[in-house]
Amino acid sequence: MAPTVYSAKLTLSCPLFAADFDPRDNGRLIVGGGGGEGRSGVGNKISLIDTSNSDEITEAVEINLSRDEDSVTSLAAAPQPNDDEHSLIVLAGINSSVADQKKGVNQHMRSFRFDVPRKKQKETTVSGTAESLSRASIFRSKGPDSGDTYQRVMRLSPWRQDDARSKGQDTRVGAIATGMAQSGEVVFFKVGNGPTEADVIGRIRLEGSEEAEDVDFASLEDDMEQTADARGKYRVAYTNGVDVMVCEISASTRSDAAPEVRRIHTIPLPSSGARAARPKFRALRFLTPTVLILLQNAPNRGGSELVIMRLPTTDSGKAKILRRRKLARGVQIGLGLDICPLGTNPSGQQQTIIAVSGSDNSISLLTLEYNPSKGYSKLQPYSILRDVHPFSMTKVVFSKFISPTHPVTADVLPQSVKLASISMGNTVVVHTLPLSPLPPSSRTPRYVLSQPGATELRDTMLYIIALIFSLSLVTSLALTFAEIRGVTPPILGAQKWVPEPWRHTLVNEYTPPAPGQGSFLDSLLAPSTGDKPHSAPVIPSTPIPDKETQIERLKEILDRVHNVGAAPIDLATLAPKDLSVTLRCGMGENADQTVLVDTLPAYQSTSNDEGDPQTGTASQEQGSEQYRSWTDLSPEDQRAWKQRLTKAGRWTADEGETVLKGVLFGTACGYLRQAVEQGLP
Repeated sequence: MAPTVYSAKLTLSCPLFAADFDPRDNGRLIVGGGGGEGRSGVGNKISLIDTSNSDEITEAVEINLSRDEDSVTSLAAAPQPNDDEHSLIVLAGINSSVADQKKGVNQHMRSFRFDVPRKKQKETTVSGTAESLSRASIFRSKGPDSGDTYQRVMRLSPWRQDDARSKGQDTRVGAIATGMAQSGEVVFFKVGNGPTEADVIGRIRLEGSEEAEDVDFASLEDDMEQTADARGKYRVAYTNGVDVMVCEISASTRSDAAPEVRRIHTIPLPSSGARAARPKFRALRFLTPTVLILLQNAPNRGGSELVIMRLPTTDSGKAKILRRRKLARGVQIGLGLDICPLGTNPSGQQQTIIAVSGSDNSISLLTLEYNPSKGYSKLQPYSILRDVHPFSMTKVVFSKFISPTHPVTADVLPQSVKLASISMGNTVVVHTLPLSPLPPSSRTPRYVLSQPGATELRDTMLYIIALIFSLSLVTSLALTFAEIRGVTPPILGAQKWVPEPWRHTLVNEYTPPAPGQGSFLDSLLAPSTGDKPHSAPVIPSTPIPDKETQIERLKEILDRVHNVGAAPIDLATLAPKDLSVTLRCGMGENADQTVLVDTLPAYQSTSNDEGDPQTGTASQEQGSEQYRSWTDLSPEDQRAWKQRLTKAGRWTADEGETVLKGVLFGTACGYLRQAVEQGLP
């Protein structure tokens, strides 16, 4: 069954490069972009998108920007403490005009206020508005030679629900990073209504042409190892593509001094040498203050994978790779990464949703389970959203999930999260992902996108099916080849599949091995005769053509059977010496087998002196007396036969006379009939 995902699409008037959700309300999405500095004829703007309806999204508020300035390259939603819930501060990276930059002025940090449309009364609707608040220059890469520098990355620290109740004390911080600068840097600042250079709390100078690919924050309030007051303190991680760096900053810092940075991981050089290309990290996010997830791209469009990394516990330690997961083969390059941690239960269990945008215009959705006693499980694929946009995606972002307060009551509505993506093709697509409480009937549940264990079971079953199919295919091919070469008996008839011109060269006829010389395959694949121990052979139903019955010395019958390799009974040890042993078997169609025993001395059975040579009447009368059924034998004769059979180990008294007649003699009759049918001499 395909996962349930609802989607809605909107096309705007300009290419889009940046997006973020209002963390207080997943129905509000901010997007920004434009055509640049008037060269394309397409304007620049920032829009607030109403995503409250999962089937349709609309543009609620927009603010058009100057065509002489650059397009929006990065932005973030920054609601203020104790601010109106219908008001939202948006920070954006927008370069000043080329003329201003030539003068050494680039006010790239901008802030805006958006007022969301709302119903004031039942029939009165207040329209939304947008206004520009501030602009500032924070980067120190200034001057005519740095005209290509732009605000490539913007990331704010996690928004917390208690920020809205902090009585005006804003503890959120943010980071921006340069792009295409002669000397790159990462700058940390206090958010406020619009940060200026006075709000800078730290700077990291990058070396040479080094650039920060991505930056992220984790609140130290969530770090269980922190013992002191960690409010307003954050751990920062960033990557230049090859190295992963971490440092710590505080919102209370009033200096732009460089924080102490530690390199915790470096992608090793490939074994082929230093000149060979090596993978690069494209994006990163904190799962917890001590665990990162990173998007890594192989060189030469060789595919993407996710890496889960645990930070070192000491200043001199190195990070430890916990998990790796390759993405679908079609994702030659991973473009963007975002995560959405879902609520925890009292035991601390949590599921995190992961989204990766790919160069094939797809979005890969995965889930990651965390259990405090077991750690992180394997990354499990949930779904692949294909052909989301007509052009390359520039951003993928989750809304923030705010778990319902425990205990959960029947009044709590169904929960969901939204995933927004934008592209250079002017398109905005919002996917709504329904969540389920786990356990469903609990009043303190956690919420999940996919049931834990369901994906693992599906993957295991697919693996088993694929393994069985592979083994069957290999076995069939091996048996086919063995039959063609004459190694095994013909079971599949593979020799007939060989084209006629090749048969003389490839096909070898199978030669049955001598008795006792065959291999295990010869005995396993040899056609079964159907014989079973202690059971009579299958008697053909076709009648003997020349006589209805056959009378022959049992000794001679067994001699014949012995000549073909099967003599079950040596009756020389069974019959009394003064009796000539003869066996007569009824052979008519559907006739029961009849065993007759010769009870006359041997010389009588062969004498014909007293009979009529013409009619043979004496012989016939004598024969009728000579051959008697078992029940017609005298008790003395029956005891004599039983003693001989018991002494020979062929019969015991507790087996009964049915076994004596039906198995012992019946088996001999079966061999007789088979011998006659096969025309044995």
